[in-house]
Amino acid sequence: MIRRWIAALVFLLTAVTVKAEDLGGFMMHHISNSHEWKVTPWGPTLVLPEGWKIAGVDMSISLHVFLMFVAAAFLLLFLIPATKRKGLAPANRAGNILEILVLFVRDEVVKPNLGEKDTRKWSPFFLTLFFFLLTLNFMSLIPGVPAVGGNINFTATMALIIFIVYNAAGIARNGGHYFSNLFPKGLPIAVLPLIVLIEILGLFTKAFALAIRLFANMTAGHVLILSLLGLIVVFKSYAAAGAFVPFTLFIYLIEILVAFLQAYVFTLLASLFVGMAVHQEH
Repeated sequence: MIRRWIAALVFLLTAVTVKAEDLGGFMMHHISNSHEWKVTPWGPTLVLPEGWKIAGVDMSISLHVFLMFVAAAFLLLFLIPATKRKGLAPANRAGNILEILVLFVRDEVVKPNLGEKDTRKWSPFFLTLFFFLLTLNFMSLIPGVPAVGGNINFTATMALIIFIVYNAAGIARNGGHYFSNLFPKGLPIAVLPLIVLIEILGLFTKAFALAIRLFANMTAGHVLILSLLGLIVVFKSYAAAGAFVPFTLFIYLIEILVAFLQAYVFTLLASLFVGMAVHQEH
């Protein structure tokens, strides 16, 4: 495992060295979306087609969209064999890992926020959300693979989906009383307009917080790692390499935790918002 981390850092250092004359431009290229993917500094470039438009809207597949398809394909390849069982027990190691994660999300995320009655109904949605984000986050730890979670368009779209889901679920469960139940009963008339404004803004700030949290955390880690490696090139010193490489390894280990943590936090908050919308009496 340590050898893999060292190999990853050597790869990143080589990539930074290739672009040493423009470290800022290289970092922006690594964390931004495009229609080209140079997996290695010395290898071929994957060029994705552009110009696909529907009703004047650009629908061409960018690099980050392509990586989402890759993540979905990987999940299918992993989950289908992992669901095989021998009696009541998983049939392989992948099944054991899957069962641990499924039980964790169901019992520690969905059930506390939605209750026993709605857990079975909502678990597939939140499990899909968790595994999709987890796969994308771990893919971004592979050298040469950009962080899809560092794209504000992706995180904003995911947050918009959750925004629609928790409002639709609240309306479906509570009907026309969904919006009136947002406001506490018996408020003085003088403060009612202020409370109404705060509660309406609160519906949107929940989704906004989801988008910004995932975007900021996934972007920060990649920028920090690339910055530390870039400093070695800037200083052009073995002493700098001896100082920054161990620290970069430490940050990389933290990023492994962050990749899991951000998928968990996003799913946890999403289930919390849905639970608040569905069970307004609480």
